[in-house]
Order: sequence, then structure tokens, then C-alpha cells
Amino acid sequence: MTVKINIGFVFVLFQLLLLSIPAAAKDPHVQDRPSCRVCGMWIDEYKRTAAELVYKDGHKESTCGVACMLREVEDAGGLDAFESVKVHDWVTGELVDAETATYVMGSRVIPDMVPNYIAFAKREEAEAFAAKEGGDIIDFNIAFQDISPVGTTAPFRIRTAVTPGAGNFSVGMVYGYTQKDNLKIGSNSTAPDQFIGKNKAQPRAPSQFEGHQQALIANYSPTDDLALFVNVPWIERRTHTLSQSPAGISDSPASENGIGDISLEGRYNLWRSTRWDKFATVLLGTSLPTGQFSATRTLNAQGQNLIATGPALQLGKDTATFTGGLLYSQRWKDIWLHASVLYNVNPENDDQFAFGDVLTGGLALHYTPNYDLMFGIEIDSSYTWKNEDQDFKIGNSGGTVTNLAFVSDWRFMNAFGGNFKLRSSVGLPIYEDLNYVNSVNPLGKPFQQVQLGDGFFANLAIQWTFRDAPDRYQH
Repeated sequence: MTVKINIGFVFVLFQLLLLSIPAAAKDPHVQDRPSCRVCGMWIDEYKRTAAELVYKDGHKESTCGVACMLREVEDAGGLDAFESVKVHDWVTGELVDAETATYVMGSRVIPDMVPNYIAFAKREEAEAFAAKEGGDIIDFNIAFQDISPVGTTAPFRIRTAVTPGAGNFSVGMVYGYTQKDNLKIGSNSTAPDQFIGKNKAQPRAPSQFEGHQQALIANYSPTDDLALFVNVPWIERRTHTLSQSPAGISDSPASENGIGDISLEGRYNLWRSTRWDKFATVLLGTSLPTGQFSATRTLNAQGQNLIATGPALQLGKDTATFTGGLLYSQRWKDIWLHASVLYNVNPENDDQFAFGDVLTGGLALHYTPNYDLMFGIEIDSSYTWKNEDQDFKIGNSGGTVTNLAFVSDWRFMNAFGGNFKLRSSVGLPIYEDLNYVNSVNPLGKPFQQVQLGDGFFANLAIQWTFRDAPDRYQH
């Protein structure tokens, strides 16, 4: 039975989630436990770093640590909006004035949020701490000028080099939609009906591709330098093919749906600056062959073996794949830059079919006006080698694609010791140069085997992020 999951269903699902989460958050036991005003983390897990802010009108707020305190102060327009702002001294645990405290930034100790500011009542104690654990010694003014509205941002189509600290965990649901609706002959586009209509020798041509993907994703950081990621996708793909015969041109739809290949990734931070504004990270990943692959072959008019279910409809690759690459991230106050270079290896599967390897480079530029919002633009470019079937290179596969996407994050609620974000992106290919093949039929008439391109893609995700503070920093 074919399962049809469309955009309307997904939006209804997201609306139900948004309605149910606030209701659950009204649990009186949860309400009695104070959480960070900025990130939502439980204050009682961060007793050594928590800050207390009293506004001029008398109302009080708490944050898990110095970084979130600085963001609260910046969002309010500065210290003049407050009657008092106090932080806990790392040594004694006593509250001290935030403006007169000394801070160590970028040490090996990450007790709460990133970047990791640790407050000291006495400068000599901050110096002794930095001598042992590393980091820069700064005062409140430098910290306030340097803090970013968001500790880090997460691109959609590439990866961030930032690892968020031990105990950080997030889980989410993602919906993605892709549509391709034009034929590409190299970098030239043509409408499918015009393409097949102007050449009577053209036996068939793809006319449309639709891809729907729902996924459960999870991230976890077992250490300060390591972040792990898993993606479990459910995929639905639909294609339309135009076929030409003496009776005219007909449209043949086809579809497949089911679980796709599960992806596993690990990011290890090789280096970061003490100001937490530059990061270099290595990424290694693999996919598990959990998606269906159909290798039933038929002969076409040229006597070539063809897989009955074409690559566009395959739900998996029937073999483990491997990914490696380098990531770099840098921050300038409220601007984040992310860059990546990745290479994906697709070995031959047991049915003697191999999807082409993929080399991808990407850039993302994100703007964070405050700690609730992010707007950005992302560009990625990939070169895909040709698929191979029984060591025969498939001519109308592979090529170069460059995509442009507009992205946004909205942190709409704090609950359950963390925060919820609604993430979205929409984009399109801005340049494509796809491989094609010039062929002849048994009568010697020329035709072309081509690929689909153009179209657009969109993503929508809801994600909850939480950090379980390491025990050694809680007391």
C-alpha cells in the first residue's frame, strides 16, 4: 500500500505539536522549577554559574550563566535597565556584582553555555584558574562587547564546526520537499513536453520528480569536543515519464516510499579560539543500508541492461557509504560564517551498481538580531561522478549543481529544561551542468538521454535542545 504524506499533513502535525507542548509545559511541577530566561536550562543544575537580574521595575530573572546573562543585558539595552545584575563567584559560590567581577573566557571548563565565561570576585583567583585551565582574562565591558546574541547557529545544508559542550542533546522532526520539473542538456533547460515533442525518435523523457522526506534527527555531545548525529528518514518519491509511440505521447507515473538509509555522523573539534569565535572541525560519517534498493534489470532498445526502478526512485543504496571532510566556523558579533568541504564515497553494492561519489563545498552566512531569531543565506555546490551499473558508466547521471537557500530559526519557547526552535529553509538550484548522452535508435535516428533539473526545495523542522550539566560543575 502506498503511503501518501503531503505538505498539508506535515503542517497539521507541526500545529498539533505547537499546541500540545505549551499545555505540557503548564505542569505545576515543571513551573515550580526555575529555568534560564534565555536558553531554558534548569537553574538548579548551574548553581556555580547562575546569574540573577533585577529590573528597574522590580521583576527578577535568572540565567544559567554569564553568557546568557550578557545576552539578557544586551537585549534589554544595557545595564541601565537593571537595578542589579549579579553572578556567582566560581570559588566561593557567593553572588557578586557582575560589572566588577573578573571573567575567564575560553578555558577547558564548560560549565553552562558557550562561549564559556566563568566569573571570579578576585582577579588573582581568575589568574590562577586561567593558568591551570587556560583562557583569556577579561572584564565585564570586554565580555559585553564580545558576546553574540546566539552561542552558535546551525546551517541546513552544510554543517557547523562548533561543538556545544558535553551533555548537550537535541531531538527533532524534519520535513523536506524537492521538486524537479525541467530537462537539463548540460546547463541548458527545456520543458519536457517540448523536448519530446520536437523529436519523433525520442522514445521517452523524464518530466517531473517529487521527493518528500520526513526524518527523526538527534544530536548528542558525549564530550566537549565531540558531537554525534543520527538521521532516520522516511522517504516518498514520485516520478513522471513521457513516452512516445505512434499513438502519441503518454505520461507514466511511478512512486516508491519507505524508510531510507540511516545516517550517522561524528564531528570532532580540532581547534577553537579562546574567544569562541573561530572553530576548525573534522567530520566523519557513514550511512547504513536500511533503504530498499531494486536491481531487477531489463533490456532497452539498445540492448543495455537497465535497472527497472531507476536511481531517482531508489530509497537506499544497498551498501554502507562513507563521508569525510573539514568544517570551519567563525563569528563576528551577531554574524556567523560556516564553511565545509565534504567528500562522499558510494561503493558498489552487491547488485553491481554504484551511485557516483560526491564532492561538496558550502558556505552559510547567518545574522542573529537577538537570541530568538536567525536569518541567513546558504550556498552549496556539488560535483557528482557518474553512476555505474556492472562497471558501465551511465552517461546521463552526475554533473554539477549549485544551490542557493534562504534560512531562518525561531526559538519560540523554553520548556522542560531546554528550548524549542522552528527552523525553515527554501531554495533552488542557481546553476546546473548535468551529464547527458547522445544516442541513436535501431533505425539510426538520433535522440538524447537526459536528466531532470531546475525546480526548488524547502525544509521545515521543529527541534528541542537541552544540556545535562556535568555533575562536577553543579556544586
